[in-house]
Amino acid sequence: MSFLKKIRPAKEAEVRALRAALAQVKPRRIGDRPVRDFAAALQGGQRLIAEIKHKSPSHPQFQQLATPATLARAYRRNGAAALSIVTDAAHFGTSLADVAAVRSAVPLPVLVKDFVIDETQLTAAWAAGADAVLLIVRMLKADRLQTLLRHAHDLGLHVLVECHDRTDIELALASEARLIGVNNRNLATLTTDLAHGAAMMPLVPQTVTRISESGLYTRADIEHMAGHGADAFLVGHALLHSHDPGRKVAELCGRESETAIRVKTCGLTSAEDAVMAHQAGADFLGLIFAPSRRQVSPDTARAIRQAVPRARLCGVFVDEPVDRVASLAETCDLDLIQLHGDESPAVCREVAHATGRPLIKALTADRATPERAARYDAAAYFLVDLPKGRDQRGLTPDDCRRTAGDMQRAGCEVFLAGGLTPDNVAEAVTGNPVFAVDVASGIEAAPGSKDPERTRNFILEAKR
Repeated sequence: MSFLKKIRPAKEAEVRALRAALAQVKPRRIGDRPVRDFAAALQGGQRLIAEIKHKSPSHPQFQQLATPATLARAYRRNGAAALSIVTDAAHFGTSLADVAAVRSAVPLPVLVKDFVIDETQLTAAWAAGADAVLLIVRMLKADRLQTLLRHAHDLGLHVLVECHDRTDIELALASEARLIGVNNRNLATLTTDLAHGAAMMPLVPQTVTRISESGLYTRADIEHMAGHGADAFLVGHALLHSHDPGRKVAELCGRESETAIRVKTCGLTSAEDAVMAHQAGADFLGLIFAPSRRQVSPDTARAIRQAVPRARLCGVFVDEPVDRVASLAETCDLDLIQLHGDESPAVCREVAHATGRPLIKALTADRATPERAARYDAAAYFLVDLPKGRDQRGLTPDDCRRTAGDMQRAGCEVFLAGGLTPDNVAEAVTGNPVFAVDVASGIEAAPGSKDPERTRNFILEAKR
């Protein structure tokens, strides 16, 4: 039995429950509340709709830990034009109860995706805060599709009509749909084929906004489908699979190269320096919350976030209680968490679950091995550094470079630190396959005060 047939009885039961719940609710009409312009957000070419869900029946081994609001902020920060949230809790882990948090977190239009068979579901989506809804042609007869379209439009909602084959597309066009999605995934079998989607896309006229859905994992996939006529792209599984979904959005949008080296400027202590480093091209801005000459207060961190709302902030902690890390991650709107102490693999798992943010685990050059990294299964990245203070244990920056390269070649994604400056960073990364470089004192005029010229030169040399 296909997935769509399996799910229909559950949807029929949901409709009965929704009818009872909405029986006392005043009928909704256009103008009762503002609706964000989902259709306009998709104009301009290669716009990304980033999807929020906690799990998926087609990939049950994956699970997203971040809250919907955290994901919404990360997706917008990295270039998403609109958001989608799947509201089938049983199969995807997110529901209508999550829509309000997503909508309040960011000003982007929100598409509510469900397996819609009845007007009641559209009314419930409207009441929950949807700006747009999904109708799947394969689940509906022609007359039901048109009836549901009219009901959604009466509510002021935009409608994405999802198709998979030529017959679906003909029915969507006959219903005068203005937003048509071609799903590269066959919802009967849950298999994905971009070639099939590429063949179907030209059947949708250019006067309609054309959205390619599912199976899009790389920037090359986006460009390939754009070449076959897609105007916008709905991406879900690539984000669910990613250990850093914000970064994946940036890569899919073409804002960040999938292969170029990244730069993290760490130890920022002022909004002015954060703005300067961000404008100079730093990919990550590090804020140290541990005792240090570069320690920032929560108030300063929040001021930095306000000054650079689109920057990716990494909070650096050393053997802190998990609840404090989680609290600061939320109140300071951090994108990543770096643990720079003696945190065990178990503690790292706790932090990852509590924060829902990608985790960087720092290891000293004499302790960073692929075998040790394998025990830190909650870490998205590793940072290889020299021991702090006088306890250098005879290690040198060359040890960091050699170890970081070994870790990266073994399959880890590694930030290289340890004595980097504008004068040596190009040499350090030449022939050394690291994901990113991390610098603090090497670009400073004084502890905690970044020198603009050295910062710009460091970023230029690292990315050269």
